[in-house]
Amino acid sequence: MSDEPTRQHELLLRHPSGRAVLASTFGARDFKRVIFYSHGFPASRLEATVAHGIALKHGLTVVAIDRPGFGGSDWYPDRQFADWAGDVSLVAEHVGAARFGILGVSGGTPTAIAAAGVLGEKVAKLTIVSGVAPMCVPGALRGMNPANRVLIRLGQRSKTLGRLSITSIAAVWRACPSTVSIWFGALLPKADIDIVRRPEVAVVLARNMQEALRQGIRGAVSEYMLLLTDWRELLSRVTVQTSIWHGDADTYVPIGMAEILAKGIQGSSFHTVEGGGHFMIVDRLEPILAGFDVL
Repeated sequence: MSDEPTRQHELLLRHPSGRAVLASTFGARDFKRVIFYSHGFPASRLEATVAHGIALKHGLTVVAIDRPGFGGSDWYPDRQFADWAGDVSLVAEHVGAARFGILGVSGGTPTAIAAAGVLGEKVAKLTIVSGVAPMCVPGALRGMNPANRVLIRLGQRSKTLGRLSITSIAAVWRACPSTVSIWFGALLPKADIDIVRRPEVAVVLARNMQEALRQGIRGAVSEYMLLLTDWRELLSRVTVQTSIWHGDADTYVPIGMAEILAKGIQGSSFHTVEGGGHFMIVDRLEPILAGFDVL
C-alpha cells in the first residue's frame, strides 16, 4: 500500500464532556462524500486502512473513529451503543459533512445501527458487513466456532465469568500481540486464511490490534459486556436505507446473525457472499463502497 495514509490524516477532537475522540481519514481528502466507519471488536480506526485505495477511486472519504477505550479515544464508564452518534456528529461538524453514510463491520455493528437510528435523516445509507446480531436471539450462535460460542455463553450465564474471560484474553493479546494471529489462525474459517496471510493485510491487522489495546483493555471489556446485552430494540429504530453483506462460510460470526439483522431492520437489502468468510470485506470492498452512490 504505497499510498497508505500517515498520521497527518488523523483528527483528534474533544467531545463536549472533555474526552478525546480520535479518527483517521482514508480515501479522498475533500470530505464531499463521507462514510463513517465503525470498526470491529476488538479493533481500532486503523482497520479501515484497507479501504483507502478503493475509497480514493470512488471519491469517498472514509472516516474511522476509535470507539471509547480503543486506540486514541478516551474510555469512560457507562458507555452505551447510541453514544457513538455524538462522536459521529462531532467529527461530521468538524469536516463539514451534513449528510453521510455509516459502515459497521463485525462487532462494530450495534454501534453503527444505534447511530443510524439516532441521526436519522443525516444518514444517507447504513451498510453492515459481517455483522453481529443480538446474542440473546434464539439460534443466534448456531454455526459459530466453539471458542467464540463458549466465550459468549460464559458471559450470558455469569457476568463475572464473562468479564474474567475477556479480561484474560485481552490482557494476553496486549502483552503478546503475536497471539492474535494464532487466535485468528485457529478460529477463522478456511475462506479467510488466505486473506489474512496476505502481507498487506497481515500488516494492517497487526497494527490495528496493537493500536486497539494500546491504552489498556477497559474498552474491550466494557464493549464485550455491551455486546451481550439485549439490544434488539435498536434494530427497529433504523429508518434509513440499509444494506447487509455477509459470507455464507463465516463461522466467526455466522450468517444466521445477518438474517436476524435483516429481519429486524425493515426494508433492508441482503447480500450473501458465496464462500465468503468473516474477512470477505477485503475482497468485496469495491461493490460495498460503490453502494454508497447515494452520497
